[in-house]
Amino acid sequence: MELEESASDSKLHRDSTSKKELRPSSAVSLSKSENGPETSTSNEQLKQYKSWVSSERWNELKKIADAAMKDRKVFMIKGGGFPAVRRSLLERGWIEKYESHKVRHPPTNVDPKKLHGKELSKVERMILYKFMEHHSVDFLWTTKRDKYDWLLSNKDVMISRFCRSVFTTKEGLTSSLTQMHWHTEPGVALTKFPRCYNIHNSDSLEEFIDDFRITACISLLKWLSKALKNNNEQSLMESHGKVPFSAVEFAITRLNEYIVFLTHKDIDDTEDQQHVWEHEWDQFLTHHYLLVHEKAKFLEDKNSNLRLLERKAVKILATMAKYWPQIDIDGVLNIWIVKPGNKCRGRGIQLMNNIKDIIGLINIPAQKTRYVVQKYIENPLVIYNTKFDIRQWFLITNCQPLTIWVYKDSYLRFSSQIFSLSNYHESVHLTNNAVQTKYKNTGERDKALPDENMWDCHTFKAYLRQIGKYELWEEKIYPGIKQCLIGAMLACQETMDKRQNSFELYGADFMLTEDFTPWLIEINSSPDLAPTTSVTARLCPQCLEDVIKVVLDRRYNLEADTGTFELAYKQTVPKAPAYLGLSLCINGKRVVRKYKERRHESKNIVAPVAPRLPCGDAAPPDDQPIPPEYTGPIITDFLTWLNPYDVLPTNKDGILLGPKDSLTNTSRKARKKYGLTESASKAEKTKVDRFRLAWILFPYIPATTSPSN
Repeated sequence: MELEESASDSKLHRDSTSKKELRPSSAVSLSKSENGPETSTSNEQLKQYKSWVSSERWNELKKIADAAMKDRKVFMIKGGGFPAVRRSLLERGWIEKYESHKVRHPPTNVDPKKLHGKELSKVERMILYKFMEHHSVDFLWTTKRDKYDWLLSNKDVMISRFCRSVFTTKEGLTSSLTQMHWHTEPGVALTKFPRCYNIHNSDSLEEFIDDFRITACISLLKWLSKALKNNNEQSLMESHGKVPFSAVEFAITRLNEYIVFLTHKDIDDTEDQQHVWEHEWDQFLTHHYLLVHEKAKFLEDKNSNLRLLERKAVKILATMAKYWPQIDIDGVLNIWIVKPGNKCRGRGIQLMNNIKDIIGLINIPAQKTRYVVQKYIENPLVIYNTKFDIRQWFLITNCQPLTIWVYKDSYLRFSSQIFSLSNYHESVHLTNNAVQTKYKNTGERDKALPDENMWDCHTFKAYLRQIGKYELWEEKIYPGIKQCLIGAMLACQETMDKRQNSFELYGADFMLTEDFTPWLIEINSSPDLAPTTSVTARLCPQCLEDVIKVVLDRRYNLEADTGTFELAYKQTVPKAPAYLGLSLCINGKRVVRKYKERRHESKNIVAPVAPRLPCGDAAPPDDQPIPPEYTGPIITDFLTWLNPYDVLPTNKDGILLGPKDSLTNTSRKARKKYGLTESASKAEKTKVDRFRLAWILFPYIPATTSPSN
């Protein structure tokens, strides 16, 4: 057996040695270092480390480690980086426990007395790690959603990530926000989110196709109304036109049918319903594309009046505004943005206006990527003819009850190109910093725009002041952002992780329409906090320091400073009323006749049966208080069904009017033992059956009577 174990050990050693070159250096065990012994225990390593520092410093480091473990002030930053978090925790007296793969053995060819600076700090870091090697951290800052951290940590460990955040994916956010209308509260929660569909699902795909078609009808009528305002009728028609006037009539008819459907006026008018075939929709979408995108002309028709159709279009659009809430962002081009459901940083995003191209994208053989389709906002607010979006940080410190903190400072991200709806390139429409860094700023941009393509919110406020709209930030934009976030989180609350000592910082992307209304686009986990520009170099470290203020300082002092974070929402959960139970006690007293009277009684005489009372089997005696009337569930009908004797006819004294046959196979020995007649024994059995049924239905209610007393 010893030989087999040694052979197995040598085999594992050969495998690990052969794979050592394939593993990153951070994955190599601490006990296998190139500079230290290949195998050594923790005590041997501590003895080795002790020779590198003085005895006074050794004892000081020991006291520091013991105090941190006693006061529960040991933290770890998993994944590296975040110097602002490390600095804030160290200032508060916390001690960092480094990850095991970052701790190395000290070099053997250096004189310990000549150590200074970074080399000495590395040695002390290794000593502290050895002192706290078997102590669990009390604060874990991690960048990955690793279940390992939640499974091994106890409930008192603070973790900077939730185990589950479905809404941080485009697919999860789309599914969660389908229920956001249930959480709308004026002035508190109101989420504006461009309609979005998970088209990998067959039901959602059908909904998207219907939406695309109705949007095309609206877009065509919008285009017609806008075109006739700037041109006369003859400029839109020609003898060799490609689009007939019937396309406009088709759009008006379909919108009328949609309104009739939403107002439920089509329930009784089944005979007037007209079926629209697929080829008719295909033909209309082709006409819409020719008119709107390729600037085609109408075919001249003397029997049709374009102005009359335009008036009908304006009227139906005014009615549709009541039933199509997002009619203002639709525009006339019917553009949709297609996004991979599980990717970030702008990867794989495309703009499309043809439904066949969109469906063809998801029907690619061996396609593993799930796509979501979102309506593109065709009327965004632009600054100096350049598109931008707003990155807003918010912090969730508890999911039950839901607690949301919003960072008051935000920043704008600009595109490097001039905005245009005719150019679908990503450099024009995707303002992600990861996308825009791949392109150079065009020379056509206004010189007032920053070269780094970023503004902070204070610069944006100065711009609003310049155009005379300064009050809109405090009155409409910032309150609208908070309401969008609160409504979205309430809609996603059921899918959130309910762990109490978890928190997470998210980054939400917003776009403004021409009327300065904020629209939520997506929510990101692990937002980019790197100092890539002068704006983020100033805002990101301050945001991380303020996160520590909220999750640590305010944990022990509710009046502590929270920096730039503002408590935007704290859910009030009503307490559940105490369950007092139902009043199901039965008060009664056994009616007993003397044995001598029963012995001389004739067996042919039927025993009288007392009339049934609504609240029990027997009336309470006069010397006991009468209990309150029972208001619980009525089970007397069920008892009657179980006891067919109760339905037999009786006179006013409760005496049966005729003899009855036995419906049970009761033992005669039992009746003789208790000296009962057949009828009396059956009446006694009825009481026993009722008591047993009550005990089965309500076993937790202590009964005041029993069959024997």
